[in-house]
Amino acid sequence: MRAFPIVGLALLTGVLAAGQTGAVVKIHLTRGHPLVDGVYLNGHGPYRFLIDTGSTSNHLEQKLARSIGLTPTLRTELASSAGVTVVSGNDGIEVALGPVRAGAQTFLFAGLEAVHQLSPDIQGVLGQAFLSRFDYRLDLRGQRLEFGTVEFDGKAIRVPFLKSNDRPLVNTSLGPFLLDSGADGVIVFGAGGGDVKYEMTTMSGSFIVGTITTKLLIDGRRFWHGEAVAVPRQEDVGVAGLLPISLFRSVYICNSEGYVVFE
Repeated sequence: MRAFPIVGLALLTGVLAAGQTGAVVKIHLTRGHPLVDGVYLNGHGPYRFLIDTGSTSNHLEQKLARSIGLTPTLRTELASSAGVTVVSGNDGIEVALGPVRAGAQTFLFAGLEAVHQLSPDIQGVLGQAFLSRFDYRLDLRGQRLEFGTVEFDGKAIRVPFLKSNDRPLVNTSLGPFLLDSGADGVIVFGAGGGDVKYEMTTMSGSFIVGTITTKLLIDGRRFWHGEAVAVPRQEDVGVAGLLPISLFRSVYICNSEGYVVFE
């Protein structure tokens, strides 16, 4: 076994509760997407949230925000493949998840329509505004979100990652792909679709996409081959597509040192 220690948590802006050397939070998988039930906002909760590595922002149901006294303190643009919409939010929220804490968090009061298609009882999304403050592993096989030293077998692959709006990107044979625990499947931007067409719903709207058959390599190894969603326009400059974390047994994202481990 090889150990990849999570170091420098104190150097990141998220913290563990006093006396904790690590943290393990149980996750539930719905169609391959990780959900957690123990999210607290300013002491209110627990709430069920989606862990979304592909979202820059945190999101919260507007009705829930009102019920716990969170009033809008900002307005900003929310962008996705479907376009741009203006939303309101609050930028002074403390988040607690097990022994993990992060203060001064911004939440947008919109963008849950697509998430509710996954499960109507999801009350919010924890995106990179929260996740980028920690080193962590999403263990889909064990259904755990781990903060602490992590061990992998000899087949685990460690590669560096880049960032786009705090979201982790890995180089693939098709270009830089965003690691996205909120994606239903492999998505390729800037590609024309085939004859199969369907409607795709995102946090800022819906649009028609097609499908293509392709393969994807990471570090020279073939990780995936099959049917991908082809989005004709590019969501972000420098992002070639979305790589769902559900393709792997576990993914460890080390924000303090800038690498990711696939198992």
